[in-house]
Amino acid sequence: MIVDDPKVTLDWEGHGIPADARDAPFLDWLCSVVARGDDGNTYWFGTSPLILGLEGVDMWNIEASWETGTVRQLPGSIFKVADFPSVGVAARHTHPAGTLQVERSDHEVTVRLPGFQVICRDDHSWHYTIEDAEKGIRAEFVHQGTGYPTWYGKETPSYLTPHSIAYGYNWSGRVEGKLTIAGREVDIVGTGIRERYVAVDSSAAEIGGWEDWAWFHFDEAHGSMYDMKLGQKDFSINLPGDGLYLPAGDFAIEHEEWAWLPQLGAFIPTRYRVRFETEAGVLELSSDVVGATVWGVTGKAPSTPVATLNWDNVQGAFTYTDGRRRTLTNGMGGVSIRQIKPYPDVLGAVLGAHGAVEADGRMTTL
Repeated sequence: MIVDDPKVTLDWEGHGIPADARDAPFLDWLCSVVARGDDGNTYWFGTSPLILGLEGVDMWNIEASWETGTVRQLPGSIFKVADFPSVGVAARHTHPAGTLQVERSDHEVTVRLPGFQVICRDDHSWHYTIEDAEKGIRAEFVHQGTGYPTWYGKETPSYLTPHSIAYGYNWSGRVEGKLTIAGREVDIVGTGIRERYVAVDSSAAEIGGWEDWAWFHFDEAHGSMYDMKLGQKDFSINLPGDGLYLPAGDFAIEHEEWAWLPQLGAFIPTRYRVRFETEAGVLELSSDVVGATVWGVTGKAPSTPVATLNWDNVQGAFTYTDGRRRTLTNGMGGVSIRQIKPYPDVLGAVLGAHGAVEADGRMTTL
């Protein structure tokens, strides 16, 4: 969405349930990160505090992975299987409505729940401190936004679908901090996407036609995109070295190498190719999927599956309108998907019966 002024203010960082809220409003201050650890591992992790108006609860969660999987062709079959490891650690804490507190001052907004805090400062940095002592998880990190974000809605809300209406933004940026997992402390440096989401109303059924919510970050360019097949399509790109913010144009996503993800009970694309066309030139990127976190699976595959897919090293290039081509470096990113699954969860059982996959295997989920 193109807005009159793309600048992020503290009013937006602390925005509450909107006055025009309907049946299912919610708020979040989400961050999803890909980072290199000083132990040599790559870490994919995500966290978010939430106010869920329909359910009447406040909550926060965190999950982290550091192992990758493979996509394999089943012998004698047209099908491929995504053989991905379980999430390494995960925690979820639910509280009664009203537990989450938002404190505002001249230079920052602080969001607090027991065990969770994020401070949003007026230099466009978010400072997270998260701890679950029982599970041995602690995270302290900073997300720094530069340039401008992709806005869902600012002056007016975005009608993603007729019953999925939202204000807010998502913004890719650099991340630095520490993770502690089972007493093992790791210094991390990487990139991530943060989301300030203010939902007037939400409908998983309408969104589920197919949704790609993706982000990327190179040294030379960063941005995000949102493609809802039954609703809206938005993106923005920042080219810091050129002083450019590009919130308009078009993009197309190619989903390739589909594979069955047993933990989700659905097929997923395991290779992404994306092409953005803007007034300044064309950005192309590609990446393979090497892992996944499934959402809300408790033993039975859902009819509207949701998952975050972990991208491997992201490749990209930007071709300017004058013909210059710049290869982009140090690419990271990721994508979350939602779909309506119009087929029963039978393939997992069939493959499991032949020893190809564990039919009832489930990842740790948020």
